[in-house]
Amino acid sequence: MSLLAPSGKLCLAFIGLLCLASDLGAQNIPTTFPILRDYLERRQVSNTLETDFSFLYFPIHTQKVFEAAESTYLVDTASSYRPVWPHLGKKTKKLEIHALPLQYTLRYESGIPYLHGVSPMIPARGVQSVREFGASVKWGNWHIQLYPQLHLAQNLPFEEYPPHAPRSFFQRRRVTIDGVDSPIRHGKGHIARILPGNSHVLYHLGSFAGGISTENFWWGPGQFQPLLMGNNAPGFPHFTLKTTRPARTFLGNFEGQYFVGGLTGSGLTHYSDGAYESVWRPMTEDNWRYFTGISITYSPRFLPGLSLGANRMFQVYREDMRSNIRAYFPLFAPLPKEGEGVQENVDLREAQNISVFMRWVIPEAKFKFYAEYIRNDHALTWRDLVLNPEHSRGYLLGFSKYIPLPKNKMVEVRSEMLHTENSINAMVRWPGDVPFYTYGLYDNYQVRHGLSNRGQILGPGTGNSGNLYQLEVSLIEDMDKLGIRLERFAREQNFYRHAHAGGEHIRPWVDLAAGVVYEKHLGNLLISGILRGVTANNPNFHHPTYVREPGIAPSQQRFSVNSTFRVALIL
Repeated sequence: MSLLAPSGKLCLAFIGLLCLASDLGAQNIPTTFPILRDYLERRQVSNTLETDFSFLYFPIHTQKVFEAAESTYLVDTASSYRPVWPHLGKKTKKLEIHALPLQYTLRYESGIPYLHGVSPMIPARGVQSVREFGASVKWGNWHIQLYPQLHLAQNLPFEEYPPHAPRSFFQRRRVTIDGVDSPIRHGKGHIARILPGNSHVLYHLGSFAGGISTENFWWGPGQFQPLLMGNNAPGFPHFTLKTTRPARTFLGNFEGQYFVGGLTGSGLTHYSDGAYESVWRPMTEDNWRYFTGISITYSPRFLPGLSLGANRMFQVYREDMRSNIRAYFPLFAPLPKEGEGVQENVDLREAQNISVFMRWVIPEAKFKFYAEYIRNDHALTWRDLVLNPEHSRGYLLGFSKYIPLPKNKMVEVRSEMLHTENSINAMVRWPGDVPFYTYGLYDNYQVRHGLSNRGQILGPGTGNSGNLYQLEVSLIEDMDKLGIRLERFAREQNFYRHAHAGGEHIRPWVDLAAGVVYEKHLGNLLISGILRGVTANNPNFHHPTYVREPGIAPSQQRFSVNSTFRVALIL
């Protein structure tokens, strides 16, 4: 199955650039790159790297952010940006060509897919891999990065729904399927595709850069999972204007990003066998959506280490925009619905997501904590927002702490809680058996593809209403890490609450996982991986009444293995 095929000329261009390139400039750490993001942030929090960068935006343009460090890819010794052809570099002092790191990511799932979140991988059983390769060209202030991805997946079958559940189960399931394009399994067979990946053409000017890109980008303070925007789904084409380092003013530092792009649908049925498609509405709308957003972060001078920020995003179907100029610039719309009129707001058929976040680093204590709060629905009025802040909300809380040990080692303790389930307020606000209260943070009744691209949610890999708690304890030595991670993942809580409250025979689906985390730096090689054992309790919301054969109840627990392995070779 091929979703995107490159032209022959593009392939030749990649091969040619790779042949000409022989060195790597510390230009860009993409969201898919192993180890380095956590390593650099860990050094900031543990007070061994002086930087006022907030670590709230990725990818990181390392040459701009860490000007004092000669190389932020490996160690602080090698120089960055050496031209491939010395004579050409001396003549023009402009043109530089570099090979980008060869990256290989391997993922294995023995059972029902668990915690997605590695772009462009999909929820799939079996083995899947992503290979990333390419080159960068710098000409004056212009920077071209060609970094495509080759994605292969076995995509083996697995149980997508309880086969003997009553029809009422799927009728209640409808309310969490109608508002988001998130198929359980992406087709029925092997997948092989080439994507543009983390590629861009940017013009740099001071602390800013603008251009076109297909890169994944990450907003917010999450260590393990993003709340609003991350690398769970494949990147999408977009125009961007962003900071590449903190913009320093007398008030403090500002960082941020603005983008305009397009999202597409998967074109797939919710279940790969097309079962129960008659129960929920088919997504007949044009699946191309206009998508725009802005994020701004402020770090005050009078409170070092503190960063405060806000995100706002809108999407609308292209066919609904027509000649409506307002639809192209929704970011300037009033926050409450009454600013435009309630009915006018509904008629626009837009979907908004908005979040506020904070991050506070205390290097003296080797401690960091952070939080993010998100809403998926306009407040009716400012009074409504103040009195009912829990409506259509989710949140993210986390911290990291470093304990020094002899011989330049330390213990890292970090934890994160992601909560995307609707609050009880939803049932109070819409009493009775009304489907509106099951719409969560990433699904929407107007833009029915939800906050997704190519069938995957742009935010976390927990689905449209998962709750996730993670705790990790590791032994750290420079870039190397060995630790354990414990996780509790409650799946699709909006559906469970809705079905259970409606009298459906259903049990909560909760995964408990324990894993070993490993990271290693070997010369020009970066290696990272996690090996998990996952125990699924009541998978697919199984209930003892759902029998496979007369008198035989389905297993209420299933064990599976989940692993992700990454390696990057710096050329």
